[in-house]
Amino acid sequence: MGKISCKNYGFDCKFEVDSSESDAINRFQKHSMVVHGIEYSSGTLSQIVMRIKN
Repeated sequence: MGKISCKNYGFDCKFEVDSSESDAINRFQKHSMVVHGIEYSSGTLSQIVMRIKN
C-alpha cells in the first residue's frame, strides 16, 4: 500500500491517496500536475512512499 498526502509536503490541500503503491503514485502525479502545477517523477514519488512506509 502507498499513502501520499499533499498536506505532508506543505500544501494547503486535503488531497490524500491511500491505495496500491503504483496507483497512489499515478493518482498523486496527476493531482499534483493539474492542481498544483508540479510534475513529480515516478522515482521521486516511489521514494516518498517508501519513506512513509518506514
